[in-house]
Amino acid sequence: MATLVACALAGVTARATTLAIIRTPSEVIIAADSLLVWYGGNLRPQLTCKLDTEGDVIFGMAGLVVSPENDFDVQALIKTVLGTPGSLSERATVLERLLQGRLLGTLTRIRLEMPRLFAEQLEAGFVLNVTLAAVRNEMALLEMRDFYVETAPNGSLRLRIARVSCPAECPRPVEVFGVGETAAMMSYLGTLPELPRRLPALAEELVELEITDRPALVGPPVDMLRADRSGVEWLRRKPSC
Repeated sequence: MATLVACALAGVTARATTLAIIRTPSEVIIAADSLLVWYGGNLRPQLTCKLDTEGDVIFGMAGLVVSPENDFDVQALIKTVLGTPGSLSERATVLERLLQGRLLGTLTRIRLEMPRLFAEQLEAGFVLNVTLAAVRNEMALLEMRDFYVETAPNGSLRLRIARVSCPAECPRPVEVFGVGETAAMMSYLGTLPELPRRLPALAEELVELEITDRPALVGPPVDMLRADRSGVEWLRRKPSC
């Protein structure tokens, strides 16, 4: 049995998503819900794909991943960066820099055009997570970036970024990360003396717990990807993905 390590990375405002990420030295599993909830406005929630692949990389997204005006699309930016050469950490750095400028522009526009929405749902909190993973040279690599918006003393917006890079920051045999809505999954993990052997089933169960707990923000079906020594595999995928 594996040692239990659970970390809730993102979970302040603007969540409306759940990602369950499990890493061992030889594989990474990412499970996600499918509900896209727009910030403000009259747009109805809809199904979306929060996971995808590019080459040997699997990735997940949570938070402000797309704008209704289609001038900010995190999935498209990730695919663009992953289509360039470089190590996973190098491309994560490039993506981080690219997202900072685009995200700040989008947040500044939202604050100007929808100040009440910005103050209630986005100000001084988590706004975006991107997670990249691949297995290379028989080692599971994981790059996670959480973006938080802050107001500088001069009134302008700035971003604070929390970073996780594995294997350097994943010393234990098995690590479990939760992104977005995580209260139910973290409560459940706290009751387990050790993790079960069937890690894909655990990842799916963690997302299902959040779907049951927060149905207005987290919705079925569950999509799930795995990267291991044999490559990239969809474990669960709805037809639209």
